[in-house]
Amino acid sequence: MAGVVVKLHHRFYRRLFFLSLLEMVAIALPFPFRRVTSFVSLALVALLAVELGKPLRGQRRPFWFDRYYRLLGLASFLFQLIWLISPQSLHFLSGLPFLLSLSCFLFWSLKRLLSCLSQETFIGGDVIVGAVAGYLLLGLCGGIIFSVMETVVPGSFINVDAARGSLYLADLSGAGSQLAAWSYDYSRIYYFAFVSLTTVGYGDIVPGTTTSQMASVALSVCGPLYLAIVMGLLISRYTVQTEEIAEADRENHNEKPKDS
Repeated sequence: MAGVVVKLHHRFYRRLFFLSLLEMVAIALPFPFRRVTSFVSLALVALLAVELGKPLRGQRRPFWFDRYYRLLGLASFLFQLIWLISPQSLHFLSGLPFLLSLSCFLFWSLKRLLSCLSQETFIGGDVIVGAVAGYLLLGLCGGIIFSVMETVVPGSFINVDAARGSLYLADLSGAGSQLAAWSYDYSRIYYFAFVSLTTVGYGDIVPGTTTSQMASVALSVCGPLYLAIVMGLLISRYTVQTEEIAEADRENHNEKPKDS
């Protein structure tokens, strides 16, 4: 049973890394092609709800918190879909519940991902991929949260370089308040999210409201904290793994003269 659970975890790590990398590539595409980012983020939420919603320790029946986690993931998925298709005049009403549900779902997802990583006894490529995918997920979800904040309260993030124009660009085929959220280009806001996550701070984009300032600070704290926790887990597991291999080698070396 333990071997099956490990294989399922490793498969999830690979899928999470692939979708995270795919969204990073989509953000780098020229506008309007990068609008596919919104739909990749939907797939990310769905993947987290399905895979991390399973019992993490291999028990046959899920616990009550496994069910609640999936329900929260489903709510985040539906709220995000509603926000994406809502016109600009309804961004506040559609964005606020999505903002709250996604923030809670992201925190819970990272907690469950770290729980999966803590169960690993052998540090291989799939485990490293899972750890990297979690870091990318943190930045991407930070970008989604910042994007929703900008649509709910325009001016939450300010572009210091006025020559670059607005932080999110509309599809020119739209008209005024009828533009849906998916019609905008949020690449600059995603860029600021990763700048905050890595605590680089170039200064070309700054949070303009108290709420956005606190959100930026929270993401800046979460980035190094995630790295510290993951590095602690991986180094401790790798140390134990190295000692076990060395002990096995010593036992094999001591048994050889007896066999001869």
